[in-house]
Parts: sequence; structure tokens; C-alpha cells
Amino acid sequence: MSDKKERDEAQASAEEEGGGTARRRKSEAKGGKEGDAAKSPGKAAGKAAGTRKKKAATAEESAERRKAAEKPAEEAAEQREEAASPETKAGEDTGAAREEKELSEEELRRLIEEQMEKITVRDVVFQMMANLASLAYQKLGLPESVNLKYRDFSQARMAIDALKGLLTSLEGKEEESRLSPFRGTLANLQMNYVRLMKPGG
Repeated sequence: MSDKKERDEAQASAEEEGGGTARRRKSEAKGGKEGDAAKSPGKAAGKAAGTRKKKAATAEESAERRKAAEKPAEEAAEQREEAASPETKAGEDTGAAREEKELSEEELRRLIEEQMEKITVRDVVFQMMANLASLAYQKLGLPESVNLKYRDFSQARMAIDALKGLLTSLEGKEEESRLSPFRGTLANLQMNYVRLMKPGG
């Protein structure tokens, strides 16, 4: 009977030990699940941070690729601009020179107009008489050391007659003091013309 009692006690002890082990295992399993649940937010946060970093790296890489693709186009545009710059500069220089020339011509016209406003017919006539006298001497070949190569008696006669006609047109219209020098010049020209036209003159 004592043997049976011992067996019963041993079996009860084993069952108790087995129940305790099962309870411990269940408790440990539950604790593991709770630990995993506690750890899951941290894992999710780490995963999200990694995803953001990966996206940022991808965006940066895409920007670098776009920049690298745009660089040849920019260089080509700069080369086209540099190639066109000499023509553009030449065109600008030509335009500036043309504008300067136009301004110069306009300035010349303005000066002539100002002079024409001040000048009189009398001034023109006296200037013409001076030019005719100088030209008559040249066509007579006088002085011979300078003007002999220009001698042309028909041209000299025309200049002398024109000078005489202008002097005649001014008779009684201008002061004698202004006409007298031209009268002396005309007389000298006529005398030299006659002398040179004589045989052996």
C-alpha cells in the first residue's frame, strides 16, 4: 500500500511539474508576443526613415543626371554664342561707323546751311573773280617756272573775259576801293595775254 501511495505522489508531482512548465512556456510565449509588439513601432519608424533616405538619394541622383544632361546643351549654346559674337561685333562696329558717318554728313550739311544763311551774292561774286584771276594766270603759264606746264591760251582768254564781265556787272554797285585791285589784275592779265600771243612772245 505504501508503494501505491508513493507512485501516486510521484505522479502528482510530475503532473504538477508538467503543469508548471506548460504555464511557464505559455507565459514566455505571451511575453515574447508583447515584446515583439513593443518592438514593432521602432522597427516601423526605422523602416520609414530608411525609405525617406532612399527617396532623397534617388531624387539627388536624378537631379545630378538632369544637370549632367543639361550641361552639354549649355556648352553648345555658349559655343554658338561665341561663334556668332565676331559677326555680331563686326555688325555693331559697322553700325557705329555708319552712324558716325551719317552724323558727320549731317553736321557738314548743317555747317553749309549756316554759311549759306550768312553768305551774300556779293561775297560769291568777289570769290569768283579771285578764282578766275588765279586760274587765268595759271592758263597763261605764269609764272613760267611754276605754271608753264598748264599753259592753255584759250582757257586763259575765257577766264580773262569772265573776270571782265563780272567787274562790269559791279560798276556803280560796289565801292571803287573794292573793285580797283581787280581792275589792276585784269589789265595785267590782258597785257600778258597779248604779249604771249605775239610771234616770238
